[in-house]
Amino acid sequence: MKAAVIGLGIGMAHVSGYLKHPEAELVAVADKWAPRRAKVGGTFEQGAMGVLRPLFLPPFFQENFLENTWEEIGVRVYEDASEIARDPEIELVSLCTPDDTHEELAIMLLEAGKHLILEKPLALTLDGARRVEKAAKTAGKRLLVGYEFRVNPAVQKLKDLVDQGSLGRIRAFTLYHFRQAFRRNKWENWIQQKSRSGGLIVEETCHWFDLLRYLTGSEVESLVCHGVDDIYQDFDFEDLAFIQGRMIDGGIFQISHSLTGHDFSLVIQLHGTKGTAWCGLKEEEYSSLDGGSASFSGIVSFGSPGSLPEQAQVQTWGEEATEPFNIEECVKISVDAIHANKPGPAQWIDGYKSLEISLAARESFENRSTEKIIQHEIRSSPAGLGGVVTSGKNGQFNT
Repeated sequence: MKAAVIGLGIGMAHVSGYLKHPEAELVAVADKWAPRRAKVGGTFEQGAMGVLRPLFLPPFFQENFLENTWEEIGVRVYEDASEIARDPEIELVSLCTPDDTHEELAIMLLEAGKHLILEKPLALTLDGARRVEKAAKTAGKRLLVGYEFRVNPAVQKLKDLVDQGSLGRIRAFTLYHFRQAFRRNKWENWIQQKSRSGGLIVEETCHWFDLLRYLTGSEVESLVCHGVDDIYQDFDFEDLAFIQGRMIDGGIFQISHSLTGHDFSLVIQLHGTKGTAWCGLKEEEYSSLDGGSASFSGIVSFGSPGSLPEQAQVQTWGEEATEPFNIEECVKISVDAIHANKPGPAQWIDGYKSLEISLAARESFENRSTEKIIQHEIRSSPAGLGGVVTSGKNGQFNT
């Protein structure tokens, strides 16, 4: 499958995924920044996205692979996304551009006959997300959403515990994310502007709403969101957001998301009637939060409620549990899914539902609302694999 990547920031992880997949061929890239078009490692030479550099190390790549020009590795280079759309050889595109461009560019690429892997969020409005879906259906092309944490092996372990019934009925989900500010070296500082990124709650918390749905198999019924927005003066949106609410099956959830940290920690907990699972993820090999003592990047501990620590079952993972490798793996799995005409890691409905929850949380935060009820005009199957149902009378669902 002939593939292209638009946006060589986080898109470099997509580049690596295509280069490593035996059934994909990266034939083109596009980026507005000349240094990124000049050579394969141009993004890293700008001082950006260094966390992705390990994806390009031996043994798969030669030692100086990043020093090559794109042309030297057989990849065409464009400045504008429209040039990718007009290239008749390209079948599949990863769209990794600023959030406010997703709707317009996604529709252009789909109408040009390309399959699409779209980085989250789908769009900045629900109407925009619906327009993207309409374009995909009209063109008869696949649209997958880049929710890479779904393929994280530690998250997959949590999902297996839920699906196997090891935890019983899930009654609560908690997620705690402690991280540094968004990078300040983005194109035109787009991520620091709420009008372009949607702010913390839309730009990144949508990941955690997706995991909430994915791991519990349920939908959000209502929520309330509180936050503060006066720590970073160069970001015009919230620095921290605390969201809690209730699921339609009666379960509860709580999400804490901060940009004010000095390190990275992502902790997920699932509380069930038979067991509790605790998952911890970090971003790089060294973390100050464990004093540099942990050699693993991901861990899951699970046991029955009230049992002793030594009775818990524990599993750990290395770099394969970090986000760069998750993005790369998500691309590979998406290529396989398109080849086999099977569901990928995340479908349009998953992107839509996480955006719906994000926008409800934003409204609650901005209006200081005590509770925001989510109407669920569009519902998905619990598996989140693209089965869509609409709301019926008295809370019943129509397939």
